[in-house]
Amino acid sequence: MGDQARARSRGAPLSRVGATAPGKALLCGEYAVLEGAPAVVAAVDRRVCVTWSDEPAAMPPEVEAALTRAKSACGPVPGSLLLDASALRRDRVKLGLGSSAAGAAAAAAAVFATRGHDLSDSAVRQRVFDCAFEGHAAVAPEGSGVDVAASTFGGFLRFRRDEARIETRPLELPRGLVIRLVWTGQAARTSDLVAKVRALQESDPRRFERHLDELTALAAAFADAFERKSAADVVRAGAEYGSSMGELGDAAGAPIVEARLERAAALAAGFSGSAKPCGAGGGDVAIAFFLDDDAAERFSLACGAEGLHPIDVSWGAAGVEAC
Repeated sequence: MGDQARARSRGAPLSRVGATAPGKALLCGEYAVLEGAPAVVAAVDRRVCVTWSDEPAAMPPEVEAALTRAKSACGPVPGSLLLDASALRRDRVKLGLGSSAAGAAAAAAAVFATRGHDLSDSAVRQRVFDCAFEGHAAVAPEGSGVDVAASTFGGFLRFRRDEARIETRPLELPRGLVIRLVWTGQAARTSDLVAKVRALQESDPRRFERHLDELTALAAAFADAFERKSAADVVRAGAEYGSSMGELGDAAGAPIVEARLERAAALAAGFSGSAKPCGAGGGDVAIAFFLDDDAAERFSLACGAEGLHPIDVSWGAAGVEAC
């Protein structure tokens, strides 16, 4: 029995515990993951933090929804939560690293930790994920949950959602694969882009299916290459996936691979790598893959010279933690 559980059994007041959760970067699987294709996602070491307050506080809706579900699952905790997501922003603009999902995961984790549960226990983390996923989905139902999974479990994950069933399993970074993130300087609204893609599905289902079938096959190829640790195949599949995302955007009239993302891909190709949108596109973040550090560094310098902003992260960060 943990210290908190013993305290509860004696009727002692709860000692409230805050929590942190990492942001995420979606390596591959955008749009196709919504149709049941595998995605590969990584937690990054830019984290959100939640702390308890006795004063009423305005909470982001995802945080409030996850908090409510976690309290229902494991018991009441007095107070509201204060969220610090500054590490996932630049000049108060979201970088597109999943701050809302990380906030939901941290909120649920803070309840479980306060109620005496060990966040390093896999069964506890699964319960945290369930609460965070349900809370986040109540606010943003168009999402797959891949970002919530990364923020809860951490590391590198292969993720797949088939109807209501979600499967995750840990992956290892292939030897020799170097990954870089670049912020375009332009924030994007995922919901707007997804809505345009859904409109294509309604107006021209055959055309939609052709594009999604291609993305699904490429997502599986990327995930398989990553899982068998073939860095060269990851680089190649990343380039193909980015091109296919652009074709989907053209069909849907959505700027998925807009000019900044297109330029990042061209720069990466010039250094024998590949780059694609990291997420729904339209701006936000590009993710690039290389086979050596020197090429990756030259790419980052070239991006900086053209007004793109390299983001310094460490990959495979730990999942939810008490703080």
